[in-house]
Amino acid sequence: MTITVEVEESKRRFQTFDDIVSFASELGMEIGREFVNRILEARDEELRKERDTRRYRCKGKQQTSIKTKLGAIEYRRNVYIDRSVADGIKCVHLLDEDLGIEKIGQIAKEVCETAGELVCESSYRAATRTITETTGLSISPQGVWNIVQKLGEQRAGQVERHTELTRLGRGVGCVESKILYEENDGVWLKLQGKDRKECGPSKEMKVGIAYDGATWEKQKSGKPRRTLDCKVAHASFEPAKKFRESKEGVIASRYDVKKIELRIINGDGANWIQKKGKAGCICVLDKFHRNKKLTECIKDKDFLETARNLLFSNRIDDLLTCIAAQIDSTEDEAEQDGLRELLTYYAENREAMTGPYDRGIDIPETRAPGIIHHARLGSMESNIFTLIGNRMKDRRCCWSIRGANHLANLLCLKHTTGLDSLFPSLEPMPQSEPVWTDVRKPISASRMPLTAGSGTECYNRTSIPNLPWLKDIFSYCSFTELTF
Repeated sequence: MTITVEVEESKRRFQTFDDIVSFASELGMEIGREFVNRILEARDEELRKERDTRRYRCKGKQQTSIKTKLGAIEYRRNVYIDRSVADGIKCVHLLDEDLGIEKIGQIAKEVCETAGELVCESSYRAATRTITETTGLSISPQGVWNIVQKLGEQRAGQVERHTELTRLGRGVGCVESKILYEENDGVWLKLQGKDRKECGPSKEMKVGIAYDGATWEKQKSGKPRRTLDCKVAHASFEPAKKFRESKEGVIASRYDVKKIELRIINGDGANWIQKKGKAGCICVLDKFHRNKKLTECIKDKDFLETARNLLFSNRIDDLLTCIAAQIDSTEDEAEQDGLRELLTYYAENREAMTGPYDRGIDIPETRAPGIIHHARLGSMESNIFTLIGNRMKDRRCCWSIRGANHLANLLCLKHTTGLDSLFPSLEPMPQSEPVWTDVRKPISASRMPLTAGSGTECYNRTSIPNLPWLKDIFSYCSFTELTF
């Protein structure tokens, strides 16, 4: 294949160096689009000749286009009717199946991934500007928003499928770890539109992460950097029960949950966080929120120092006794209210006040001792900012519940396994066979007659060719009454 391009440089005046680069870039994209167009149409013609004519009936060519990094590529492809479909008519494009052309609408997968990556870092307008400058596509902020919603819906469908597979005990995770750390927290986001009228100016988005330990890697500066190993994340506005089920599905998409012997759940004591799980699950009150509550509710500096010493030495019962005594010893009503709030908070989370390593329980080894270390917990505040806060909070951002859920799905995926995992398909759901049940009433044996008829009713319905005399015998007695 040869593509000839004639450029009359002498007749074109370039004012600046940027004009030359811009012209060369546009020319290169135009050549690339023409090259792809010819390859696609040639390959489509080969598939038309090689197809199974008994199965695929060609209906002619169809003009279409696909938006790529080279710009919009227009080409003609054949449309076929698949005769193997039992019910209805199914139109297929053999070219798309053969080359694995994946797209959302008329936009190629690579452009969708680029849009998702950019929106996770900046606004829709900034993402639109970058896509337009780098690809030559004419796309609006609304178009980028539509892409992100499609990607978010696709990820939500994956999470729902993983959740259903987890319920059936068929999680696809392959990471085998005896210990799993889970941390949960919430972040308040501002709402807009009808969601603002129904739910108020803001709503708490639930965020959860899970990992099997921590690794330490040296940076270029020589300083070690702590990284959570095999981290997965999920965030949404879902109700508490639905959120826990979805998070379990996300965990089972990467971990073999049947191999987990101990789960350590870290949280701030909120009601939506699961405080008591199944066997092999312990809950820990997050140290950041635990210590922050102490500072917020105690005004007396001397008593604050005493309470802090008791807390850090894990003398929880003595701490609760001291707080109760301090309530009776002070006459300041505001201070009493704060101490009562503190006492209630600590009493409700009494079992979770101490860390997992201070309880005298057996902690399983990580899946790679010496490389993956046990985590000290307390990573949730940083992950709240990394996953959600840095992109969706402040900067005068307002969201609809649906749009926030979709973007949160993409953010969690981007900062864990990457947006590449959006497109691989999952195994189909198992088809459960319906259980047959007899809806008729059972027949009582006592009501069953011993005989039914005289035994000669078959005379008029029986046809015995060439033996008319045998039929006459059966007209007088039944076959069972004959003696030979």
